[in-house]
Amino acid sequence: MAARFHRLRIADIRRETPQSVSLALAIPDALRPAFRFAPGQYLTLRARFDGEEVRRAYSICSGIEEGEVRIAVKAVAGGIFSRFVNERLGIGDTIEAMAPLGQFTVPLAPDGARIFLGIACGSGITPVLSILKSVLAREPASRFLLFYGNRTSSDIMFAEALGRLKDRHLGRLSIAHVLSREAQDRPVRQGRLDGERIRVLLRAVLPAGRIDHAFLCGPAPMMAEAAATLAALGLAPERIRQE
Repeated sequence: MAARFHRLRIADIRRETPQSVSLALAIPDALRPAFRFAPGQYLTLRARFDGEEVRRAYSICSGIEEGEVRIAVKAVAGGIFSRFVNERLGIGDTIEAMAPLGQFTVPLAPDGARIFLGIACGSGITPVLSILKSVLAREPASRFLLFYGNRTSSDIMFAEALGRLKDRHLGRLSIAHVLSREAQDRPVRQGRLDGERIRVLLRAVLPAGRIDHAFLCGPAPMMAEAAATLAALGLAPERIRQE
């Protein structure tokens, strides 16, 4: 069966960092059931450049309580689609999108008291942010730990939103920013988000075996090292998801 795309209007667009934007799509009432998403899923977008069809998948960054479908796109060198979104699209323009897909998610449990860990680098924060927001909203007894790696503070996507969430959910949300090219007040937070830093950061919070679900998103080498580190610390492989 051919993939079905829907032409959607851009309802809002925000500059998240100098190299990234997030955009909310206006979903017509008739399409709302099709575009109902699980936190951590993505949308496939389609456009034509010089007559050639190009498709790209971008993760949803909104939480399921926010009443919008928002994705984030970071411009990359040579990325024709990502630069098109960052440099040419505006409110009122349209883009073709498929309904949400993806297995980088977990069913929410409103009566649960679970511990989640998110490990992300750069734009890998996007699906993790959707999961984080949704867990905090729908599981009032659950906690979320986030280790987030970037080059500098100006590269941190959703920095203000994460700060507001941390203030709103004191005791339930813990965030450790790790910067590879900017000085930090603690040595463990300066450098690459590698296995040793993950080990030290986690040791200061809780034993890895207490984590119910870990979500890893970013460059493949980072995810492989993070998964190996968590497994070595005692987290069962079936509790680790990678995107």
